Amino acid sequence: MKTAAIKSFAFFSLFAFLVFGISINAVASEVVNHEALASQYENLAQEMQAKVGEQKDIVNHKPRTSYFGKHGQNINSHIAYKIRKYEKAAAEYSQQAAYHHKIAADQAELKAIATK
Repeated sequence: MKTAAIKSFAFFSLFAFLVFGISINAVASEVVNHEALASQYENLAQEMQAKVGEQKDIVNHKPRTSYFGKHGQNINSHIAYKIRKYEKAAAEYSQQAAYHHKIAADQAELKAIATK
């Protein structure tokens, strides 16, 4: 009798947890503002492009004598690495912004259909 009560308690606890989890997920999916997320990703992409510009300005305004020697070559390769990293991040942020714009447009379309 004791084990049956424990098993039934565990079953109902698990069932209640699943139902609660599903309802939380349904609420959380409605709360996301994809336009705001898209705006944030666009701002991040612009910041990365600004950093790329800064790094290119550093290379362009660097004195010629700083290119000599091992240290000068290390600086150049480090700046080139940072430029590639920032460009890659900017591209990823732009993709994320486009994705969230698409989701927001789909949600707006669904809401328009639902209100008709």
